[in-house]
Amino acid sequence: MANNRTGRGGCALVLLAVFGGLPLTMVLAAPAIAAHIVLGGAPTMLPYLREWQWAMIGSLLLALVLVRMVLDRKGRLRGRSVPPAKRWLGVLARAGLLLGVVNALALLQLTRSGRTDHVITGSIWPFVLDALAGIAVLVAIARWDRRPEPVTIEEIRAATTEADRALRRVRAENERVRRQAEQVQARLAKLRTPTTGPANGRAKGKPADRHSNGIDVGFHSLRICHRESYQCADTAHLAYQSAQSSVRTMSHLVRRARLAPRQWVPTGRAGRRARAELRAAAAHLTRSHDELRARVGEGLTMVRTLNSNTADLKHEIRDSCGRPGRLWFEALEERVAERRAHRTG
Repeated sequence: MANNRTGRGGCALVLLAVFGGLPLTMVLAAPAIAAHIVLGGAPTMLPYLREWQWAMIGSLLLALVLVRMVLDRKGRLRGRSVPPAKRWLGVLARAGLLLGVVNALALLQLTRSGRTDHVITGSIWPFVLDALAGIAVLVAIARWDRRPEPVTIEEIRAATTEADRALRRVRAENERVRRQAEQVQARLAKLRTPTTGPANGRAKGKPADRHSNGIDVGFHSLRICHRESYQCADTAHLAYQSAQSSVRTMSHLVRRARLAPRQWVPTGRAGRRARAELRAAAAHLTRSHDELRARVGEGLTMVRTLNSNTADLKHEIRDSCGRPGRLWFEALEERVAERRAHRTG
């Protein structure tokens, strides 16, 4: 019973969509209706000719609106790289295609009905067919708009060169962050190593100086290490953000590049060579893009770890370096609070 009700509800929605769109279909078909009145309509229809001529203006506006609605924001015609003139000319051309299909079919149906006194002569199915044809055209326009544009081998090679350059920068940044994180981790480990007796070279409550193994954990060097870690994480995060922007831009080109070997190329030996070059370049770009994205993700993880260790180092300086460490910690917290208030204000 529930399935029957669901089926009837679905049919009702389909019928509502079809028949509710018939007035819009008749507006789209206004040029065909006006032509039918002039060419084959009965004299009683002539008084309505002016209304249908005015409706022809509405048909163009409606076609533009419908085409604009089905175009994707990042598609071929609405993408950021598309010039405004090309965008609107493309929308106008597709609106003309929609009007051409709907009106050609409508005029054919009206001509078959012969000389009539009314536009609708006993059946609305001709306009249902027009509506279905219009929907088919809009679906085709939407699908075409979402397909990536053909890419040239020159574009792929340029993008691959940029990806390899960005990958080298990210690898170097990852290595720098890794070394800094290891340095902070080593200092934290030495600070947290329990010491007993006077062999540690300092009395309780006094700033740390040096451990017996030669690693400097003094207050001054700890402050320098904290500042270097903070600056390293900050600059690395900016570099990774720039790389992420390149990855997002490159992702669209990678999608186009994967389809490149299937696009039209000349036949014969030259065509096979061109297709092979496209396939090889697309594979290289895909590998570089995937590795760049993985290295950026790895770097961002290391930056988060470095930030966590830097925060721990800050608290260890406060707890291990006596009064100078506490004063430094309080001044640092005040500066951080001021910067946060300035950003939010």
